[in-house]
Amino acid sequence: MNNLKKILLNLFIGELSAACMFIYVYILSDLITVGIVNLIAFLYLIFILLQGSMYWFYKYRLLVKRKPHGPKAVKFLSGLRQLNMIVLILIIIIIPIIKSNYKDLLFAVGLFLFGTIEYINYYWYRLSYGKSGFNI
Repeated sequence: MNNLKKILLNLFIGELSAACMFIYVYILSDLITVGIVNLIAFLYLIFILLQGSMYWFYKYRLLVKRKPHGPKAVKFLSGLRQLNMIVLILIIIIIPIIKSNYKDLLFAVGLFLFGTIEYINYYWYRLSYGKSGFNI
């Protein structure tokens, strides 16, 4: 059980660190003047990473307290899954419309694709573990 605690804690820290690193990179990239479309793609990616971090911390707390998951958590994650899909579709529509130039568009699409892969990884198929979705 201690090994599983360590794994869950590492997953939580890893996702949170990735989100913080992307925020730091965005702040630094402001010196290069990226467009608003990049901000939207960054925010989407960070939003997804924070959900993953929250999930792993929740699983860690359940293991430490030896409690089963609650129905509120399932409902909350289901709601986030639906919200993510709506935001994903809106971003697909918005990015080409508000791009400032093709460099801005290319960078934003790359960030958006990374966020979309993370979304698929969390909610549809955990790519690194081979199990379907958030398994609570």
